[in-house]
Parts: sequence; structure tokens; C-alpha cells
Amino acid sequence: MERDIDQSEALQGYILTERSHHALQRIIIDSTFFHRTNAYTITSIYGTGKSAFAHFLTSLVAPETHPTRQQALDTCRGVLSTADYHSLIENLPKQGFLRAIATAGHEALGYTVVRALLRGANNFWQKGKKQPEIVKKLVDLEIELATGEKVDNQRILKIVVEVIKTAQTPALLLIDELGKNLEFSALHSGTEDLYLLQQLAELKTPQAFYLVGLLHQSFADYGDRLATVQRNEWSKIQGRFEDIAFVDRPRQMTKLIGQAIVPLQTVATELNENPEYDSLIQLQAADWYHKLSTDFDDLSPELIAAVYPLHPITALVLPVLCTRYGQSDRSLFTFLTSTEPYSFQSYLNTTEIIPDLLPTLKLDQLYDYFIAAVGTGFAARPQLRKWLEIHDLISNMTSLTATETALLKTIGILNLVDGNGELKASLELVKLAMSDQANDIHQQEQIANLIDEFHAGKGIINYRKQANELRLWEGTDFDIEAEISNLISQERSPLATNLTASFPLPPVIAQRHSYQIGAVRYFERCYLDNAEDWSKLSCSNSGYDGLIGYWVGEDLPQNVPVMTTDGKPLIILKAENLNLLQIAAVEYRALQKLQDRPELDQDMVARREVRFRLVQAERSLDERLSQAFSFQQCDCWLLGERVIIRNPLDFQTQLSAVCDRIYDRSLILWNELINRRQLTAQGVKAMRLLIEAMRLLIEAMLERGDVEDLGLQGQGPEVSIYISVLKNTGIHRQEDGVWGFYPPTETGIIATWQAIEDFCLAATQKLATLDRLYTQLELPPYGVKRGVVPVLLAAVLLYRLEDVSVYKDGTFIPVLGSEHFELLVKQPQRFAVKHFEIVGLRSQVFRELETILRHPHAKIPTGIRNATILSVAKPLFQFVKKLPTYTTKTKQISPEAQAVIQALLTAQEPDDLIFTALPVACSLEAIGISEDADQDLFIARTFQEKLRGVLIEIQSTYDRLLTDCRGLLHNAFGLRSEDKKLRSDFTIYHQH
Repeated sequence: MERDIDQSEALQGYILTERSHHALQRIIIDSTFFHRTNAYTITSIYGTGKSAFAHFLTSLVAPETHPTRQQALDTCRGVLSTADYHSLIENLPKQGFLRAIATAGHEALGYTVVRALLRGANNFWQKGKKQPEIVKKLVDLEIELATGEKVDNQRILKIVVEVIKTAQTPALLLIDELGKNLEFSALHSGTEDLYLLQQLAELKTPQAFYLVGLLHQSFADYGDRLATVQRNEWSKIQGRFEDIAFVDRPRQMTKLIGQAIVPLQTVATELNENPEYDSLIQLQAADWYHKLSTDFDDLSPELIAAVYPLHPITALVLPVLCTRYGQSDRSLFTFLTSTEPYSFQSYLNTTEIIPDLLPTLKLDQLYDYFIAAVGTGFAARPQLRKWLEIHDLISNMTSLTATETALLKTIGILNLVDGNGELKASLELVKLAMSDQANDIHQQEQIANLIDEFHAGKGIINYRKQANELRLWEGTDFDIEAEISNLISQERSPLATNLTASFPLPPVIAQRHSYQIGAVRYFERCYLDNAEDWSKLSCSNSGYDGLIGYWVGEDLPQNVPVMTTDGKPLIILKAENLNLLQIAAVEYRALQKLQDRPELDQDMVARREVRFRLVQAERSLDERLSQAFSFQQCDCWLLGERVIIRNPLDFQTQLSAVCDRIYDRSLILWNELINRRQLTAQGVKAMRLLIEAMRLLIEAMLERGDVEDLGLQGQGPEVSIYISVLKNTGIHRQEDGVWGFYPPTETGIIATWQAIEDFCLAATQKLATLDRLYTQLELPPYGVKRGVVPVLLAAVLLYRLEDVSVYKDGTFIPVLGSEHFELLVKQPQRFAVKHFEIVGLRSQVFRELETILRHPHAKIPTGIRNATILSVAKPLFQFVKKLPTYTTKTKQISPEAQAVIQALLTAQEPDDLIFTALPVACSLEAIGISEDADQDLFIARTFQEKLRGVLIEIQSTYDRLLTDCRGLLHNAFGLRSEDKKLRSDFTIYHQH
């Protein structure tokens, strides 16, 4: 519009149709108000020529000397009556109108108005000449609005009046695509924009002011997602405008087709070289008129002749088809002028004339053209669902002849354009639509027989006798609209609950931070509202690094916490335009429920329609979510602090900054295999391969820790993990000629190593289960992914072989194997660690006990955990296992001996046995860590002496029992022989 305003070429070939004549009549010719606003909306669907008419209108009100005005007036001559033409001339001043033209975008209405006025002013007061002060004011105001500054409506209204007053001539403010302003207003709750539109329509001006907006639908339809009260307000505002429906009757469009058709190439050549064909066309047109005139009004032989070589019924169907399933005039003239497959031009180029028979372009070719033109767009456009059903039915029919296929396409296309009116697929109309001549009785009987064959045998054609209509599309008795409305009316769930159930959000990644640490930081996304209890808010999965809450509550969130209850960073984004989001969510949820209704199982048509609607509703909901959280001046709470997010890049920047701040001790490790949120044996093959690689690596760590590269060879995943986690970090290295596991030298992993080591060393009083370690590492400030933890834990345990013990289900594990780590990956809560220090007093105690318990020539097997402790504890365990049952259960020993036996029988932890259970059993205090060397030596020797005495007592208990028994026997039988003769003496005693 802006580009072509002064281009006379754009007017060439413009036809003043019935609808454009009507619009011109109402806006300019009949205009009698010269000191007030004349507000109009021109409404029609896409492709009807609204913009072309707008260009014609702006050309007509140009200055008298401008060539476009003269060209526009020439178009009016011969179309307008003499009286109307004179009225038009009288209403056009010599200097023309101030023409303020703009094509709206998704922007505030005020900006569009000022932009149009500025363009109109620059056009009216040509640049290079002295321009009035009002032009500078418009420039300043346009800059303010372009930079996002809020401008009061009164300033805009005032400057409109000032422009008209300065120009001293009528003004035309024409906004093409006004609907985009309305959409913007609906999305941004812009009541001020709508009020400005109302004020413009009611504005009092010193000269005539013509306000014209071009729309594709009514105001209320642009706000169809608004609440009922808001839609009513929109309708009231449209009431300030005189609406002009920019549509032609179908028959008028058929007349336009006749004016536009120019026979070309083959057919044109044949007709030009054979003038007798012209008379043949006239004769056949008369026959067709005789057949069709009773059912179609406003039809004439001249019209039928004018549209040739289109079949008369094709010419009647084409405008309806283009309006309903295309873009009206645009689709119609594309069909007539393009060279696409099955188009009119393609038909002209490939059709030959047979003597005495004029070929016509019939409905089946029109069907093929639309199928080819729309293509895969069927699935994405609900209004085409019936066409898709018909096309599926025809496509699924195999072994059809060309005539049979043409019959199905003819019936199908008539089903699409008119179910009950003059173009319905009656038996008579179908026969005529497939005939080249109106009076070819033989051909029509063949078609009738073919219909009978289909109806009787193949079942694809259904005849509705009461309506006298043939149908391919069966339709449905299931009232989808009513069911959707019913489900919507029953929906009472809060928006957050509804969205959570129907449209969960995938996680989002902190991109820059993830790239820098080599592991992906995932933020879970969920919907929140004012019912949210901050004290219960947490991530649904421990693998997430944070939570982004999409706030869909009516009120602003209050007292937003910094972190979730599980210690993850919390970010809140506030939605805009909740009404639109609510409507989209409720409709989508209703369709989801409707899709599962058992009634649809046997109703393919209804099921398919629901599926189409569901796809559209999902797309609409996705768009509404994007608009509600568009990151355009979006309110956001980052770690409890409210900030403004200006664009998606700004949000990503802030997200990574949060991770930098919260996860400031992140593990920096570049290995895609190992940096995973979870390791489970379920899932894809790649995960199984990774778990197997972990098993091989840990097995090598446990068995070949003293070998360079752990003896690993090749390029398998276990080698890749070893290099990145153990070798490059310095964890597995050679010191003093010995390969082993040591604290890392690489800074990016030191914090994680230290956290694991500190966790193990802190467990001095009781067992610490390893699920707590996993949780600690997943939380800030570490944020370690679970995949790498088993490898690092194995390295720490091997480094701390002597003073950290490992337990499974509370039982000490002397030899740790790869099978334990396989289970540890899945169930870390079953494993625990404990640390003990053999220093000070404990060291003294250990040395004293070692002198009495450890075999001087005993060798410690490799791989045994806490071998030093076991060298003392193992003989005690073996000692108690060999005791006779009498010794372990008798009460005929000292309390200390009984306590020592129970301690040995129930002990599970070697360090607890030696330093706690046995000292207490010996009536001493538990052995702690002291710094008094002399006192330590005294306590250690006291414990050693007591324990030695108790152990001697326990060991001799059974012998004492035997001795007592022998004594009793001697006394009872008066025997004085030695023990070895006791049995023989009893035998002799028995014989006597």
C-alpha cells in the first residue's frame, strides 16, 4: 500500500466490481458529512481484493493533476451512473485528500496511526519544500512510539485534528490489516488501543475525516479468545463504524470469470482458425441455459458462453470453492492464470478440439487442481477435513477407470461446496456435470448406470433419498461442538492444574554455563499459581538443577524464595493475558478428554475431526503460551529478586548467570558419556553400553590400580572415561615409582573430590549412607551429575583404603568388588561408609593389641579394605567362632568375659569392636583420641592387660568345666587313677 500509493501501473486492469462499486458509493459518492469523522470497516476474507480497492480509493482522492486520479476516474466512467459520477467529482477537492496510509503490524494502534499520518504529511507537503511545524511534531511523536514510550491517547487525537486543520482539506486515514492491531490489543489486554479507535471514530474535525480499516473478520472475532464481557465491549466499539461487507455474490464472480478468460494456445488457435466454433459455443450455451436456468437464477446464455471452455457447472462451483477452501479471488485468478498442474492454462495447453464437439474443463480437473495446490496443508487446516476424508475414500479405491474416478471426484467436490442448496450433488446435476453436451442423453444414461453400480456394489456412494443427494462424505451424528461446549462448561480446575495435566513443559538448558562446564544444566519447568505453597515446592526429579515456575496466577507472587525446598535455584516468570491462555488451555483439555470418549471408537468421521481440532488446539495453546511468556518486558523473579527480562537472549544470559552464582563449585569435566543426569540399566542401548563401560573401568581400578593406564587398551568407552576422569585430572598417577590413586591436580575436579573425601572422613560416629553423598553432590554448589560419582567414589575409597570402611545393608565389606558398584549405581541407599583414625591413644591401643593378636608372619591379602584393623579384628572373630557353645552361653564366668563374648558375637564394624565394644566390655571407657602420650600408653597397656586376662579366662572356661567334671567323678566313685585310666576303671567298676 505505502509503496504503490502513487504508482499508476498498480491500477492497470483494475475492474470496478459490484462490491467495489458498492464500497465506493458508501464511502465517497454518498458522503454528506464534511465536518466530522466518517468511519468505515471493509470486511471480507483473504484474497477478495480489499487492498486493491484501497489503492484504487487512495488514487481517486489524489490531487487533481496526479495521473493516478485520472486513471481511477477513467475506471469509474462507464460503470457509474451519470448522477453518481457527478457526485463523485463534487466530493473530490482539486488539491485532493491528505492520504495517510499504513499497513498495520502486530503493534499498538497509536503507533500505526502516527506512522500513517507522518507518511501522509510528507506526501502532502512534499519534502524539499518548506513543511509546516506539524510535520516535525509527527516525527518526534513517531520516534517516541517507535522506542516503546507510552503516549497518551489525547496527544494522538490532538495531532490528528491539528494535521487536518493545517492541511485545510479532507483527510483519509486508511489502515490495511487493521486486524493485526486488534490481535495485538487482544494479546496485550490493550483496552486503551480500542478506546483510541472509538475516539477516532467519534472525532470532530475542521474538515471531513475518513477513517477506513480493512479487516478479515469482525472485531469480536479477533477477540474470540477473550472473555464474553470483553467481546461485548469490542462489538460495541465496532458499532461506531459502518461496516461494508466486501463480497460478491457467486454469480457475480462467475461473470468476472467470463470477463477474465482469454482463450490461449491450442484452443485459442483452433477457435481463431475456425470461426464456426463460435456459433457452436453459442448453440451449446443455449442448450445449457435451458437445462440449468430453472435451478440457477441470474444465469444467461451469454454468461455460459463467456466462461467457455469452463464447463458451466465448473464456472458456478469455482467461486464457491475458492471462497470456502482457498483465498477467494486470489485463488480463483491463480487457477485461471497460473501454469500449475491442472490449472486453466494447463488445460488450454494440453486439450485438443474434436470437430463438432467442444471439450470443457469439468469438476474432476478442478478437484485435482485443489488437491495439488493445497497438498500437505490438508492436515493442518481443520476446514479442509471433509476434503481430506473424501480424498482418502477416493485414494483407497483401487482399479478404478478414469470415468469412475471422475465420477467420485465430481460427487465429492459438490459435497464440499453445497450440502443442501442449488449446487448439491443431485443425480441430475452430477450427470450434467460430467457431460460435455447438455442434451447428450446417451452419456448421461451411462453415468447414471455407473452411479447405480457404485451404490449397489462398492458402497462408496451413499444416496440420501429425502434430500435427493449423492454423498461420499458420510458425516457424523456426533455433535462435536455441543460436547466440547459441555466439557468446557464443566471444567473447574485452576489454570495451573489444567496446564500441568494437559500441556507439560520440557526442561530448558542453561546454554552458556553448560558449555563452559562440559555438562548440561537442566531446569525443570512447571506451572504455578497463588495456591502454591512455597514450603513444598521442589523439583520432581533429583537430576534437575533448578526450577522455572511459569506463574499463571491472577495476583503477583509474594515472598518468592531464593531456592526450592530441595535446595535448587528457583526462577519465576509471570504470564500476561491469562484470559487467552485460560481459554486455549480449557479447549485443549476438553478435546483431550473428548478424544478418549468410547462413542468415537466406531465413528471414524467424528474421530478424525476431533483429532484435527486437537492438533489445531495444541498449536493454538502453544502460541498462547509463547505470547504469555514472550520475554518482552517480562516480569521475572531470579533467586527471589524481581527483574525485567527483555528478550529470550536476556533470559538465557540470566539463567547461566544464576548457575555461575549457585553452582560455583561445579565439576568441569569434558566427557559426554559420563555427564548424564542418571544412570539406569533401563532405556536405550547406549545406556547399557555405558553401564558396561563403568563396570569394566571400576573393575580395573579395583584390580589393577598399580598398573599404568589400569591396563586398559583400545578405544572403548571405558578408556575414554578413564582418560577424562582419572588420567587427565591426575587422580591416577605415579608417585615415587608407584601407580595409585591420589587427590586430583586439575582444579576443575578438586572441589568434587574434596566433597567426597570430606563426606567419608566425617562419618566417624555412625555409618553415612551413600545416597546422602549423591544428594549432596547434586545440590549446589556442586551440581554433579550422577554418572561420574561411582568412578570418583571408587578412586577416593582406594586412596583411603586404610581408614574408610564400606558397608552393605549394615554389614562390613572387607573386599569391595565391581559387583558392589553395579548395585551402588542403582541403590546407593544400601551402602554406607565410616571413617576411623588410628592416632594418639587408638594408635597405642592398636600396637598393644597387635602384639597379642596378630601373627608375626601373617601376610595381608591385596584388595582387603582396612587391612591394619583387620589384622587385629580378624583373630578375635576367629577366636569367638571356635569357642564351644558352653563357653558362649555360660554364666559361670566373670561379667567382663560374658560382655567380651557378646561384643565379639554381635560386632559388625571392626573399629567399633576394637575401640568401643571391647573396652566397654572390659569395664573401661571407649577409646577416643587423646594427645597425652604418657597417659595414652598407660590406658593402652591397661586395656591390653585386661583384654588378655579376659581372653585367657574365656579360653580356659571349657577346660575348667572338664576338670570340674573329672573331680566330681573321682569323688563319687572313689577312683584315684590318672585321667587316662579313668575309662578302664569305670569298666571294671561296672563289671563288679
